[in-house]
Amino acid sequence: MYLKNLEIEGFKSFVDSTNLEFRNGFTAIVGPNGCGKSNVSDAIRWVIGEQRSKTLRSTRITDLIFNGSSSRKPVNRAEISLTLSSVPTGIRIAGVPNAAEDVKVTRCYHRSGESEFYINQIPCRLKDITDFLMDAGISPKVLTIIEQGHIQDIIISKPEERRVLIEEAAGILKFKHRKNEAIRKLDSSRQNLERVADIVQELARQVESLKRQAAKAERYKNYKSEIKELSLKLFSVKVSRYQSQLDAIEVELNEQTEKKTEWNARHATFENQIAQLNVEIEESLSRLNEARETIHQLKSLIGSSEQSIAFKKEQRSEAETDIESATKEVSQMTGEISGLTTQIENERKNLSTTLQEINDQEIVLDQRKAENEQKRTALQTIQEQVINGERSVHALFQQTAQSKNQMTAFETRIQGLKAGQEKLVVEKEEVRRQVQENQSGVEQRETEHQQKVEKLANLKVQQESLRQETTSYSQQLQTEIDNHSSKKEDYFHKSSLLGSLEKLRNQFEGFQDGVKSLMNNQSGERIPGLREVLVDVLQTPAEYEVAIETALGEKLQSVIVNTHSDSMEAIGYLKNHHSGRGLFAPLNPKSIPSEPLYMNGTQGIVGEALKFIECQEEYRPVIELLLKNVVVVQDMDVALHLHQEPNFHGTVVTLNGEMIDANGFVTGGSLESNSSGLLARNREIETLTSSVDSVQNELTASQESIDNKKQGLSQLEENLRQLDQQTHATEITANNKLRDLEQSRKDAERLGNRLSTIDGEITTLEMERDKLIAEKSSLDQQLKSAEHKRILEEEQLTAHREELEQSRSGLEEISSEISRLKVLIASLIGRRENTLIEIKRLELQQQNLKQRIERREVDLVSNQSKITVIGDEISTLEDTVLKLVREKDQLTKTAVQEEESLRQKEESLKEVEQDTRELSRRIQEITEALSQIEVKRSENRLQVVHLEERAYEDFNATREELKSAYDETINEGETDEQVKELKEKVAKIGEVNLAALSDFEKTNERYTFLKKQQDDLAESIELLHSTIEKINHTTKQRFLDTFKLVNANFKEIFARLFQGGKASLTLVDEANPLDSGIEISANPFGKSLQSLALMSGGEKAMTAIALMFAVFKVRPSPFCLLDEVDAPLDEANVVRFQEMLKEMAVNTQFIIITHNQKTMSFANALYGITMEEQGVSKAVSVHFK
Repeated sequence: MYLKNLEIEGFKSFVDSTNLEFRNGFTAIVGPNGCGKSNVSDAIRWVIGEQRSKTLRSTRITDLIFNGSSSRKPVNRAEISLTLSSVPTGIRIAGVPNAAEDVKVTRCYHRSGESEFYINQIPCRLKDITDFLMDAGISPKVLTIIEQGHIQDIIISKPEERRVLIEEAAGILKFKHRKNEAIRKLDSSRQNLERVADIVQELARQVESLKRQAAKAERYKNYKSEIKELSLKLFSVKVSRYQSQLDAIEVELNEQTEKKTEWNARHATFENQIAQLNVEIEESLSRLNEARETIHQLKSLIGSSEQSIAFKKEQRSEAETDIESATKEVSQMTGEISGLTTQIENERKNLSTTLQEINDQEIVLDQRKAENEQKRTALQTIQEQVINGERSVHALFQQTAQSKNQMTAFETRIQGLKAGQEKLVVEKEEVRRQVQENQSGVEQRETEHQQKVEKLANLKVQQESLRQETTSYSQQLQTEIDNHSSKKEDYFHKSSLLGSLEKLRNQFEGFQDGVKSLMNNQSGERIPGLREVLVDVLQTPAEYEVAIETALGEKLQSVIVNTHSDSMEAIGYLKNHHSGRGLFAPLNPKSIPSEPLYMNGTQGIVGEALKFIECQEEYRPVIELLLKNVVVVQDMDVALHLHQEPNFHGTVVTLNGEMIDANGFVTGGSLESNSSGLLARNREIETLTSSVDSVQNELTASQESIDNKKQGLSQLEENLRQLDQQTHATEITANNKLRDLEQSRKDAERLGNRLSTIDGEITTLEMERDKLIAEKSSLDQQLKSAEHKRILEEEQLTAHREELEQSRSGLEEISSEISRLKVLIASLIGRRENTLIEIKRLELQQQNLKQRIERREVDLVSNQSKITVIGDEISTLEDTVLKLVREKDQLTKTAVQEEESLRQKEESLKEVEQDTRELSRRIQEITEALSQIEVKRSENRLQVVHLEERAYEDFNATREELKSAYDETINEGETDEQVKELKEKVAKIGEVNLAALSDFEKTNERYTFLKKQQDDLAESIELLHSTIEKINHTTKQRFLDTFKLVNANFKEIFARLFQGGKASLTLVDEANPLDSGIEISANPFGKSLQSLALMSGGEKAMTAIALMFAVFKVRPSPFCLLDEVDAPLDEANVVRFQEMLKEMAVNTQFIIITHNQKTMSFANALYGITMEEQGVSKAVSVHFK
């Protein structure tokens, strides 16, 4: 069997799920200091059952859960699973034999305090895991895990602690565990036997008392039984009488019911007839309505057909009228065509005359056109001369106008240049003013920006300071919360311990049985006169408790009573209840004169015992009586010296509890009195009470402080948030000011450039103005010369225009004549065109008339056909109307017949309804009679039920019992008198405990059962004694055999590792091997040592390793984890250590945490533990072939 797999998650620094696979052989775990290597051994130790936080290198169990790091949050659970392979099938797991080759053990712990345990994924108890592992030879208390720095503990530990190694090798740890369980069971059985004996004694007394009460209850039950028997007979006779009356009523009721049933049947028949008639009437009405509806539809069809016939006749009449009209129209249009032919011939004659006139006028027009052409040629010559003159004058005029315009443009430009120059001067002054304003603005913005930057820097300093303060405050709060949690755990622990002590004290555990019985009465009632137990009324400092308890002895359990009579009553109670014995102290004891204590200033005397006692004044006499002659001294030597003083007649007690009484009797040794520790327990209860109150007050104050700090932290966080907002707003304002400042600087640069540009523009304008003035003077001379030439050209043009006007007048006269001729010719042409159009119109009209005649002739033929078709349709419709009228008449006749049938059915319905009403009246009368009969029956039944209820209420008798009690021979009067006499006898018996019968049976049964339990407990105690003896014998033999083998192996391996020398194991107490410690003697070669403490660290380690291997040779462990055990060894010893490991690895799997290179070199596999992330361990594996 070997360790196959280890899964770690959330345990210490292994926050992530880590899986370590181990091979059968040798595995080394390496890594730098502080990376979490030893957490692997803690994980194995914890999963195999370790419960001590100190052993797991933690202060509390929650420290085993990963508590967070700078980059990781804390987790809420730690889980470790350990898988063992090649597990033998004989090992029992939770009482069931193992059948699997691999067994997986899982242990999980939650931060909230819950624990979970699993074996092969099945929930179990921690005890199931430890029992299974112990049977497999694995335990956190032996050599399964040897931690860093603890290898030498094997050497320097006490002899009693070393024996666990031999016990584990001998396999007797489980026997020892079973022995302890047997001892606990034995103690429990003894206590149970004592309790059962007390209960059996009490039950015996109760059984006798209940036996007398049960006999009285039996007589009472017999009387009651007779009363019940007679009363039930009376009730049964009365019930029988009422039942007979009920039978007669039932007969009458049945007769009337049958008659009513018959009448109801007849009534139902009538109602069926009425229903049938109603149905037939409804059907007749339906048929009648259908006939009437059909008649109505036929009338509608007849009316519709008659309308169609009338419409058709109208259509036929219209067609006939249209034929007559068409004939007339054709005759009229033929006449119109003849008239149009005559008009066309006349128009053609007019057209010939008009054409002749047009030819004559065109000849005259050609003559006038020739004359007009001659005159036009002469006019064109004169006109060209006028045009040339106008062009010359116009050119001169344009030249003059252009020069004037140019002159005006020069003047306008000069004025514009002057105005621009003035505008630039004004702009220059404005720009200079803006430059000055901008300069002052830049300086102001620089100042404001600097102020904002300084304010922002201050705010950031405040922000950082406040953030640090908040962080510090939060850390303080967390520290206080952790302290509060620790105090709360302390409070719960102390409260639990205080509760347990108070419960023990209230139950008077540790006191004598008599005191328990008197002061812890189960009924809650204490015997009058009993006050307190002596131990509860006195107090003394802790250093004097042993001395006072020794001096008082059993008197410390004395019960203080008011008087001696109270003592006698308490003693009587103890005798009656067989509750043991008691010691009683009267509140005002008899005063006994005594001599003063003579101490003669002896050295070592602490003082009189009474000086160290505090109590209430009313109990002071009792304390003085018991301790007035007691002196407390330092030690036994002082006690002997003082006792030997002739004048000293008191009792001397030492602080350690040794005592010499006045008669010279010496008490000493180990304190085994039942009163031992009672004062200490009372003091511990008071101390714990005070401590619990103090811790509770501290918890309240701590909670208030935490709440206040939480509020303070919230306020700091709010202030920090506001400061963050203020800082952000200030930073934005500073950035805006910076942008404004940069914009102002750009504006200043732009204004400076503009000033330079304005100066250049002013110079350019002055030069351009001077040039324009010179050009204006030259243009003025050219304008005057062009004006003179224009006047001469205008005079010559006027003469040519007059000649042109004369030529135009002659030409216009000829043109007028030509125009007249053209108009006349045009008029003639228009007349010709009109004549042609008229001829065409007349021909077209003639053609239209012919087409109309053709259409009307077609209409004649169409109307004649239409008249024929309409006549046929009218004949068909008249036939249809005739058929519909006949059908309507037939339906009308049927409807009349249906109405007659309906009237007859309605009369029949009235008759049946009359009969039904008469029958209903009779049924009502018989129903009322039946109701009266049922009332009588109900009254009799109520009497019967009343008697049955009385029988049930008085005697719990059922109806069947009442019937079976019927006796017709009894006399009701005599029986009633007998019942009265029996009731008087019952009254004379008095109060009876009816429960005594069942109580007697139950108590007697319980007494018998507990008596048997008492015998069984006694038998089980004997059996446990026998079992313990067997276990002692078996463990003793196994221990001695294993001790011899381990001792021989230890001698051999020690000499091998040290290359010589001697070593051995010896029992401290050979007569008691079951409890004896084991001493180790070791002398390396060439040395003679008196003590193991004189050995060097390496020698101690090698000696411990030799013992460890000696144990492994006797009983190899499935696996062994060694945590840096090779650290104190030199190179030579490491080699020898490795050689031994190789030999042991045949039967034991070794896992070693080491920094030694040589140890790493011969490992079958390496696991490297790293901490790449702060506070988080990870594993990297390397396996070798």
